[in-house]
Amino acid sequence: MIKFLFPLLFSFSVLALKPHTATYTLSTLDFDLAKVRITLSKIDNVYSYTLDAQTEGMIALFLDYKIRTKSVFVINQFGLQTKHYQNFEQGGEKVKKNIDIYPKSQQVDPLNQTLAIVNILEKNPTKKDFYFLVNDGKKISKKHYYQTQNSNNNLIKFVSSNGDSEVYFAIDKYYLPVLIRHKKFTYRLNSIQF
Repeated sequence: MIKFLFPLLFSFSVLALKPHTATYTLSTLDFDLAKVRITLSKIDNVYSYTLDAQTEGMIALFLDYKIRTKSVFVINQFGLQTKHYQNFEQGGEKVKKNIDIYPKSQQVDPLNQTLAIVNILEKNPTKKDFYFLVNDGKKISKKHYYQTQNSNNNLIKFVSSNGDSEVYFAIDKYYLPVLIRHKKFTYRLNSIQF
């Protein structure tokens, strides 16, 4: 389930990463699977970014799945850097994943990697390609995202280099994603509160 929720990691806000709470619906073939809540807060130049998700509706009768992910990071002259990353997943009564790491160097985590894109865009809005070292607790991998043309002037489209994800960020919503497509799954923004 987490591999389908991580595209929600694209949630971000511009203007010094404005604190917010956003809710999304995860669906496949127009069938709602889960509600996802993402919150960004900031205290003394330290950011906390959390994702809470749980299956709902008819799917919850067959699959009871919960995810709680948290990223603590700072932004300095080197960019966005993860200080602490936790990911806990539970299917029914069974723990599916329990990651608790303190990445080193200039690494980001799966939850905040697109916030790193926003940080770069604030300094260089014409930049089209973004490369990061992402530490997911099991391995460190190089990730590449690029900006593509889009016919809607309010939306900015990003695509992953492997082509399995596309995200539409709304300029009028502080660059938060309003639509995310990842393979067979779709995420739609329900609400945003700043």
